[in-house]
Amino acid sequence: MDDNDKTRLKAIPTPQLQERKSHILQSLPPLDHIIRGSLITRHIKCGKPNCHCATGTGHKSLYLSSFYRGRTYMDYVPAAWEAWVRKGLENYDGIQDLLSELTELNLELLRRREKS
Repeated sequence: MDDNDKTRLKAIPTPQLQERKSHILQSLPPLDHIIRGSLITRHIKCGKPNCHCATGTGHKSLYLSSFYRGRTYMDYVPAAWEAWVRKGLENYDGIQDLLSELTELNLELLRRREKS
């Protein structure tokens, strides 16, 4: 948070800050459907000599790349699961932004010695 954010929040009345905080808490995505990572498309050759991939670009496969406990994991994502995984990634990105804003609001409320 830079000085402009602090100044901007100082100008907002406490009831409006508390209302925004309530709105953020109500708009959080379902916490049971959050996935951190990135979707990666790979083109893999299956190794069968008569398959079209032997001379082409390979079979298109989707993988979820995620980093945990000091290493990167690559998990295959079946086509039927793609929308579900994308939504989980979207929820994670959205929650990151909301948590940042919520933190700014809570810091300003702390400075005002207001609990809500």
